[in-house]
Amino acid sequence: MTGSQSAAGAQLLQRFRARAASFSRSRLFSADILVQFADVPVIVRVRDGRVTELVEHRVPLQSSDFSIKGSVEGWTKFWQAAPPAGWHDIFALNKRREFSIEGNLQPLMAHLQYVKDLLASPREASA
Repeated sequence: MTGSQSAAGAQLLQRFRARAASFSRSRLFSADILVQFADVPVIVRVRDGRVTELVEHRVPLQSSDFSIKGSVEGWTKFWQAAPPAGWHDIFALNKRREFSIEGNLQPLMAHLQYVKDLLASPREASA
């Protein structure tokens, strides 16, 4: 990754951090999710449906239940108020190879709407 991609990834992380830090749903869902913006990773700790902690992924061999990693372009278009077709959903972005989804997919699929809402929380408001 280039320096500009790292800087863009850091900006995306800050945007995500601002919205995700207070994200909560009344669900019995707990997981450690690795979310990556270009080459800038963060562990999102969810306990009982509430984001309890956002930890920058700097510990060697840090584990997570599953990961969702995306390019700068992928996150930027995904967070538009009305994303273009093919850029609106994590699976569409995975198909485009802008996102990769890896790890234990059982908790992701069991709580899919929660995860989609969490990842879309920084989306621009419609005017």
